[in-house]
Amino acid sequence: MPELHLIAADAALRAAIAEQLKIAPLAGFDLRESASPPAEIGDGALVLLDAPLAGKSAARILRAWREAGRRAKVFVLGESESDDDIVAESFPKPLRLGHLLARLQFHAQAARAQGEPLAFGPFRLEPALRQITNADSGVTIRLTEKETSLLEYLGRSETPIAREELLAMIWGYDGRIDTHTLETHIYRLRRKLDPAGEGEALIVAEGGAYRLARLSAEGAS
Repeated sequence: MPELHLIAADAALRAAIAEQLKIAPLAGFDLRESASPPAEIGDGALVLLDAPLAGKSAARILRAWREAGRRAKVFVLGESESDDDIVAESFPKPLRLGHLLARLQFHAQAARAQGEPLAFGPFRLEPALRQITNADSGVTIRLTEKETSLLEYLGRSETPIAREELLAMIWGYDGRIDTHTLETHIYRLRRKLDPAGEGEALIVAEGGAYRLARLSAEGAS
């Protein structure tokens, strides 16, 4: 059974969140509470980490999990200073527990579906490894957590996905807010996929929505 780790030195905060998680448990996840990050963690775990613990020492532990081949999604409770390569999402304080639970439900569902490679254009996306490989050149490209989630979400849809949905599902944002987060990530992904800018765009914009080129009506890539 995959693990849901709740890690906070503040016992009162830990108890309050744990109570809510037990009222609305995430199906198929084993809740584990601790005051500091454990040295070992199960594969595919979800980790709720209080911001005061999300410093350099915690980052070393999180990277050690990854080096040991442990896939884990890390969520910071409070403002996160960790880079996007480590943290899947952060939740500012005061926490809105309803929003936190909804986001955990989304990521739990994604974690259960995640893992199967996706092909688009000349690329093969491996979500568990957070990388894409160009079948033509053999070059492997590392992805951040958000880049992986964005490509996988687009790749598992048969229709274009609206900007508002992507902001809500990947970042937990209200689609009405003024942000260039999505556009910035898509720009960076396009640069990774085609550094010279000479090929056909593999992430296609259509009237405020996005899709992968392999999902066009003609099946073109």
